[in-house]
Amino acid sequence: MTEEIVIKDKYVIKKEPFKYTKTHEWVLKQEDGTWLYGITGYAATELGELAFVEFPEVGDTFEAEESMGVIEALKTVSDYYAPFDCEVVEIHEELEDDANIIHEDCYGEGWILKVKPTNGTDTLITAEEYAEIVKKEIEH
Repeated sequence: MTEEIVIKDKYVIKKEPFKYTKTHEWVLKQEDGTWLYGITGYAATELGELAFVEFPEVGDTFEAEESMGVIEALKTVSDYYAPFDCEVVEIHEELEDDANIIHEDCYGEGWILKVKPTNGTDTLITAEEYAEIVKKEIEH
């Protein structure tokens, strides 16, 4: 069972082996060297009910922090960003029919993409570092 950090009794941040970005995405390394990718519980909660996910194409490449697509919620639209320099190897097609899977299980069945690093993963931060970012955002 993965340990968690809970902030304000509603924002859950999964600890190791999950890694994070400063822009509210998580990644989880798979045995085949690809990484599952999604948005964090904080991001999903703040977006609210989700309507649509715009995906990149399989094979598209991105630089770290470059917009990879858009998540449309009922109240807002938000970009999601590359966790590191990467290539998209799979999209989560079930989200085309029901984007709220992200809201229901953002760290599991709500993954968005599978990506493969093209230049290392040193841009990632730990759960503890990410929790500090969330705490600062909540204060402001």
